[in-house]
Amino acid sequence: MPARSHSFDVVVVGGGCSGVAAAVAAARSGARTALIEASSAFGGMATCGMVPTLAPFTNQVEPVVRGVGLEVLNRLLAVGGATPKADPRPGEIPPYDWTRIDAEKLKRVMDEMIVEAGVVPRLFTMMAEPTVEAGRIVSVSSWSKSGLERWHAPAYVDCTGDADLAARAGCPFQQGDRTGRMQPSTLCFLISGLRDVIAAGLPTNPFRSIVREASLNGHLSRPNDHLCINGAVTPQAAGFNYKHQVGTDGTDADSITRAAMEGRRLAHELCDYLRANVDGCQDAFVAATASLLGVRETRRIVGEYTITIDHYFAQRKGPDDIADYCREIDVHTDGDLPEEKDPARVEHFNRTLAPGQHYGIPLWALIPRGVSNLLVAGRAISTDRQVQGSTRQMPCTFATGQAAGAAAAQSAATAREVRALDIPRLQETLRSQGAFIDLPAGVKA
Repeated sequence: MPARSHSFDVVVVGGGCSGVAAAVAAARSGARTALIEASSAFGGMATCGMVPTLAPFTNQVEPVVRGVGLEVLNRLLAVGGATPKADPRPGEIPPYDWTRIDAEKLKRVMDEMIVEAGVVPRLFTMMAEPTVEAGRIVSVSSWSKSGLERWHAPAYVDCTGDADLAARAGCPFQQGDRTGRMQPSTLCFLISGLRDVIAAGLPTNPFRSIVREASLNGHLSRPNDHLCINGAVTPQAAGFNYKHQVGTDGTDADSITRAAMEGRRLAHELCDYLRANVDGCQDAFVAATASLLGVRETRRIVGEYTITIDHYFAQRKGPDDIADYCREIDVHTDGDLPEEKDPARVEHFNRTLAPGQHYGIPLWALIPRGVSNLLVAGRAISTDRQVQGSTRQMPCTFATGQAAGAAAAQSAATAREVRALDIPRLQETLRSQGAFIDLPAGVKA
């Protein structure tokens, strides 16, 4: 049977936070836009991945991620799908920093924004291979219940998180540390039946102490390497971002299969232990485990510019910036990564900027080498490994996604390759869509 063919101005591959922002921005810029996603819902780690909170949108003084990302959060707040922290730390700004999210309501918010923008959505559709001719993607094939299909467009945006489209199109990339080893993964989950514990204030620190002691005593598998509970998701349930699956390669199907199965085992092991040993948890049960594994790191494109740790700490900003971000360098380790033993590099892990500081993200970090009509957004943009620990955060992926979508729309409308775009015009478009771009002094806004 011949492949069914589709034609659009912009095709966005991957429907996580970056993909939703890219598709909405492209459609609002006037482009006929398709959004292809392999799973059952848009939103990626914020929905199917069940990450219980959104990382900071602010630099502790003001929001530096605005536009589509902040619109998503504000709409989620308006329908009761987001809960600001009740006990913010100094410098955190409710409701924009570490806001707890209801994944089911977020799915609906994103569905509505996609439809309102005029994006053509497609779920349950896995990208297969691109066709590249003379350094240009002419089509992308996909598999779904509709069979083999081909998606044609003058401009594409890779929001897969793993740079799948870029890598398969032949673009160079880096992966993991110097040995290829990557950050461990985590499968998030929801434990319900915690009404008494939540009513008492969900004592996160005692939970950490309990898990640490049980891990050290061998009652729980794996070392006490990771536990994040940022408050209740509902009056009955709390979301857990718990422990690591070490050695996960998010670009290998066997590896992520093993990691997901291990994550589910760990979820039930923890719940069984809490139910048997912790007051207020006698009725606890695993209400849900994420359908999407929390992969923190795979490929990073080699772009026309690479954001380095020096760029980060200098809070570098340039005339070609299309977004800004600010969060600390959050690199998860398993206690045996080479960087942990390298004094010249370990100093950068889990470091942060001062309040009010942020760094710029140039368009060139979204442009992979080797292809003329492709942009990449999300955690696979061109950075070094340390900075990826900041840019992989969901607020930042909203910002780079919006920029990539608007840039792709401009490329399609002007028949210019992505390296020849009118960047001031792109910045004007992004600002008209609410984005924050802090250009250096003296650069015309």
